[in-house]
Amino acid sequence: MAILSEIQIRELKNSLENSGLPYRENQDLSVHCSFKIGGISPVMVEPETQEQILETLSVFKKLDLPWKILGGGTNILISDHPNDFVILKLSGGFKEYKDMGEGLFQVGAATNTTPVFRQISQKGYTGAEFLSTIPGWTGGAVIQNAGCYGGELFDLIQEVEFLRNGEILKRKPTEIEHGYRFTEFLKRKDSIILSILIQLKPGNLEEIETSLKEKRDKRNSSQPQNKKSAGSMFKNPKVFDEQEKEIKAWQFIDKVGLRGLQIGGAQISPEHCNFIVNTGGAKASDVYGLVNTVQEKVEKETGVLLQREVEYFGSIP
Repeated sequence: MAILSEIQIRELKNSLENSGLPYRENQDLSVHCSFKIGGISPVMVEPETQEQILETLSVFKKLDLPWKILGGGTNILISDHPNDFVILKLSGGFKEYKDMGEGLFQVGAATNTTPVFRQISQKGYTGAEFLSTIPGWTGGAVIQNAGCYGGELFDLIQEVEFLRNGEILKRKPTEIEHGYRFTEFLKRKDSIILSILIQLKPGNLEEIETSLKEKRDKRNSSQPQNKKSAGSMFKNPKVFDEQEKEIKAWQFIDKVGLRGLQIGGAQISPEHCNFIVNTGGAKASDVYGLVNTVQEKVEKETGVLLQREVEYFGSIP
């Protein structure tokens, strides 16, 4: 895509101001993601209601502007030069959740998963404890069908509310294509997750607190701590050894001797080699180089092509 011109940006700002839509200019996207990697976006629009989303999309369409939606930024690698599109980032009411009673909760797409699902669990409902260890926003967790410790988000979802082609839709999980770390929303980039309904069962609060702590401790002991990353870089390839035990992505990376490999400011974590960490000043191009190296060497030496779990956001490298 072509870099947005000054005329396009000026026309966009005029339209946003005339419509009363909240926006920010020249946003350093590295502060909007867990990797702390990314260039400067010319305009970020932050709608607070469904009506403002529709108005924003109308403005984008009228001006024929390419755009992307940015959530919590925990499972993405942002381009070093995100100047060929504008950004939509949900705010306002989308950052809230509602207790509907009897274990039913409506959770906004812009809620922060770790504190929100911890709070929900601490109300005495069980089943969502694993989500308290997954960073990011609920909308992104829906798109990826996030999960760990034997659970995944779609196990709990009763309904997904989303915007597609200018229409607000509500769908049950059976009506949405989904699987391991996958949903149709990954393929179809024309949808914006707005909220979900989840159903939980009542549980023993003491047991829930124990479960929350166990999962938090397990996550802390198995992943690089206080390091800038986007989480697991590759999906587990569903390959098993002679004893029918699953071989994880990190084991393939370790087997071919790539633990600790560094390109620029990006490094395959010595602690957990399915993580690429930003050791300081890393560029998206550095991470891209490591990803390609891993995929090529693992496939050459084992015959397994590892698939990325982390999504590319904008042109990489």
